[in-house]
Amino acid sequence: MLNSRQKKAAFEISGNTIVSASPGTGKTKTLIARAQKKLESIPKHKSLALITYTNAAADEIASRLNTDDKDIFIGTIHRFCLEFILRPFSWIYKWHKPRIISYDELKEFIEINSDIELGDNPLDELSKIKRLLNGDLDCSNTDNIESWIYISELYFNFLRDKKAIDFNEILFKSYKIVSENDFVAQSIANKFYEISIDEFQDTNIFQYEILKAIRNESEDCTFFMVGDEKQKIYAFAGAIDNAFSRASYDFQAEIENLDTTYRSTTNIVKGYSILFKDHIELQNDSKYKDFNFDIVICETKYDNNNDYIANTIAKLISDGKAELSDIAILTTSWRDAYFISKSLRQKYHVVGLGSLPHKNMNTSSFGLIRSLSKFLFSPSIINLRIIKRNFDSHSLENNIVFTEKELTYKINSLITSFKELELTANLTKGLSSVKHIFDTIFSVNNSDIEEIINSINNIDKSQL
Repeated sequence: MLNSRQKKAAFEISGNTIVSASPGTGKTKTLIARAQKKLESIPKHKSLALITYTNAAADEIASRLNTDDKDIFIGTIHRFCLEFILRPFSWIYKWHKPRIISYDELKEFIEINSDIELGDNPLDELSKIKRLLNGDLDCSNTDNIESWIYISELYFNFLRDKKAIDFNEILFKSYKIVSENDFVAQSIANKFYEISIDEFQDTNIFQYEILKAIRNESEDCTFFMVGDEKQKIYAFAGAIDNAFSRASYDFQAEIENLDTTYRSTTNIVKGYSILFKDHIELQNDSKYKDFNFDIVICETKYDNNNDYIANTIAKLISDGKAELSDIAILTTSWRDAYFISKSLRQKYHVVGLGSLPHKNMNTSSFGLIRSLSKFLFSPSIINLRIIKRNFDSHSLENNIVFTEKELTYKINSLITSFKELELTANLTKGLSSVKHIFDTIFSVNNSDIEEIINSINNIDKSQL
């Protein structure tokens, strides 16, 4: 059941809509209800698009939406651009068919350019190389502009020689196509009945301008944008400021606030709310609302942060009788997680995957692995469709084309191979087996899984 505000956003507003949703207020539930309602009235020649920030979010939405085999796109903005802009319209600029640069190729670039300084995490540094809307190099992430220009020129030339693109170039080239060719934006607007965007607060300038270009070509295609500006976590990736008020003006969209939370204790809701100026008053209808857990805010310094965390954990274990498995540490960067993890392993004997800092790798490889695991645990038509969607996404990223007959055979082979995996194998052996399956099915080296294996092998085994 939806509450009154959720119903208004999902059912009563037919035009462009922005939903501002604090944590636990039913953002995804409202988005799915809206999509389900649109599917009931969608014209035969139209489609729906639900754009998510991660492949995991796309899988979650796909598993909860009853599509009845209707034409609907569920995926990330990068997949949306590949499928509906770059693949069909790269011919305009005589570009090669889009293929995502692989991990092996990025390692090759680093090896042949060993004289350039890329810091402790060269792959992360390369991911910061991107353009501005006008095509100029974005130098906002560096103090040494001359060196950054030199490295970027080497990198862009390398991409061109490999006939490949990275995720930043997907967005730039897609923006260039839609901004310079009105008929492209028009064709996309004509295809879709509505385009929904999840986690809208993390939209960067390229995504925003691509969507705005589509909107400007036709008011028949509506937009449904949901998120929470207070949860913006991708500012480093170029998430725009004031996304909601900006979109309200550009898309002529109403802003609807969801004000009832169902997921937390009252003191956490109040503590969260006072952190933000002019936060709307939230009603708490959670079954946990009367539970009372302490919130402790402590400021640390660079030289005592790890010790403070270690002492806090020791206190939780001694006084709170907590188990190590009951404790989670979240950081704003993988680098911070790595050094905290390294520090804690000197004191605590933590083994297995839990001993490693976790990093979200939002690639089609892991989306496909996740969907396969879910299907093997809970076989269903819906979960099988999610496998197919992730299989299509992985093929798209690698510029691989299968016939329908090949597609069916490959998916069946993939599922069968996963069923036969040795579940008692250690982590690296298990990942190597998964990599072998992917390499065989797709006839290309899977560098995503190889990157994980190499990261594990590079960690000092004496600290595990």
